[in-house]
Amino acid sequence: MRRVGATNNRDRMHEKKNREKIMSKIRTLMFLGAVNLAGLSSAAVAHPKLIGTMPEANAVVTTGPSEIRLIFSERLEPSFSGAELKTQAGQKVDAGKAASDAKDTKQLVIPLPSPLPAGTYNVDWHAVAADSHPVKGSFSFTVKP
Repeated sequence: MRRVGATNNRDRMHEKKNREKIMSKIRTLMFLGAVNLAGLSSAAVAHPKLIGTMPEANAVVTTGPSEIRLIFSERLEPSFSGAELKTQAGQKVDAGKAASDAKDTKQLVIPLPSPLPAGTYNVDWHAVAADSHPVKGSFSFTVKP
């Protein structure tokens, strides 16, 4: 003869284990979903980063450049981006209007009317990414023939 109480206890324990497995899977899925959303939101609010310059920041070059290039991690909005070139003494140096490179819209090009003479120069730049995030910064380089 079977005992009814023992079967009910076994069934309850089995149901409890099944519920625990299901809840564990749900918690794991929720955690993975939250991690995924966090990754997407951080990418959505990323700002453009200056990843390179020509001449390089803090470089000592032997010939004066005829242009200055700023290379960013994202496509720029050139009409809202630009740079100002100054001597070490803070005197403004004439430069052309900044524009994005036709072949690479992540690059901002500042043409110079003539190669720069010997000296240390500071570049103060500002840029707006295509997604409207503004950033700014500066770097220096030296021309020593």
